[in-house]
Amino acid sequence: MESRNSSNYKGIDISSWQGNVNFKKVKDSGIEIVYIKATEGISYVNNYFSSSYKNAKEQGLKVGFYHFFLGGIDPKAQARHFVNTIGNREFDCRLAIDIEQTNGLNKTSLTSAAIIFLEEVKRLTSKGIVVYTYTNFARTSLDSRLGIYPLWIAEYGVSKPASNPIWNQWVGFQFSSTGQVPGVSGNCDLNEFNEGILLNGQSIPESPSTDDNSKNDKYYTVQSGDTLSGIAEKYNTTYQVLASINGISNPNLIYPGQKIILPTGSSSTGGNTGNSSYYIVKSGDTLSDIAQEYGTTTKVLASINNISNPNLIYPGQKIVLPSGSSSSKGNASSSSYYTVKSGDTLSEIAQRFDTTTSTLVKLNNISNPNLIYPGQVIKIK
Repeated sequence: MESRNSSNYKGIDISSWQGNVNFKKVKDSGIEIVYIKATEGISYVNNYFSSSYKNAKEQGLKVGFYHFFLGGIDPKAQARHFVNTIGNREFDCRLAIDIEQTNGLNKTSLTSAAIIFLEEVKRLTSKGIVVYTYTNFARTSLDSRLGIYPLWIAEYGVSKPASNPIWNQWVGFQFSSTGQVPGVSGNCDLNEFNEGILLNGQSIPESPSTDDNSKNDKYYTVQSGDTLSGIAEKYNTTYQVLASINGISNPNLIYPGQKIILPTGSSSTGGNTGNSSYYIVKSGDTLSDIAQEYGTTTKVLASINNISNPNLIYPGQKIVLPSGSSSSKGNASSSSYYTVKSGDTLSEIAQRFDTTTSTLVKLNNISNPNLIYPGQVIKIK
């Protein structure tokens, strides 16, 4: 995690607690970005949402919106409520999910619900998204699948957020909840944001075409929903190689519209999705597990089966497999390397390949066994 930096944008976030805000005084104090709470759950709307937005924009402040997420309530319904409340308003910053309560959900269920919300918001708006949470919550209540989304982290009284097992970089850092800002009554959350929080005027195409990418083996233009590991798989390379040749410091942070340089001779495997067999989903299966077993990716299976939510499959469902697929079960011990998938842990990989976590740590010089990334290549033996 990086420390605060004087070159970052100074920001605040506000809700109904702050009431009417004098945004001229806010701007004159040096604040550049304002995040406004829009909604919570499936019915609540901030009473000051519209007036705060109007007045902040009139002062030329950069504006973002956030939704306070409630676990246990339909995440798609929450996403629609958030997006409908925003309406056709123009904004400058990524749409944020504020996730800091479990509402009785375990780590896996809460993360799955958050992903459904985020993907629905992205689908409905074609805009960038960001996850707001605090350090201890990231450590205890969320899992690594959220690592593909940018982070807005909260931790007070420090100049640098502590580590967590999901993210190693932030686009936003809320460093105080007791700030005093001219124009705001009472305490106010203080933040620093870097360029990653901004939309930069780029809209994600509603139906992005991949034709140009498939014909161009020098560059790939990032589309909505892409991950660096997914691009690496498509072009028969690794996320480490792509990160290295593109100067990417955080493999979990890429943006729609970003051009990714590809290794010489790379060619897309995206079109090779013909099917020759089926898999019948059993209780406890996940699409990523099925993809691993048959040597393909979750994205490929979702595409050829028209699955809109890869986290939602049902026992008895028939999954079309790519041409030439065969199960790897029973052959795990013959593999020398394993590519980390979303949701994997080092201990689970060790169990699968009949080895130990400590062995994998030594073989791969891993300093933190709790921190591995999708697309990372793990040496097994």
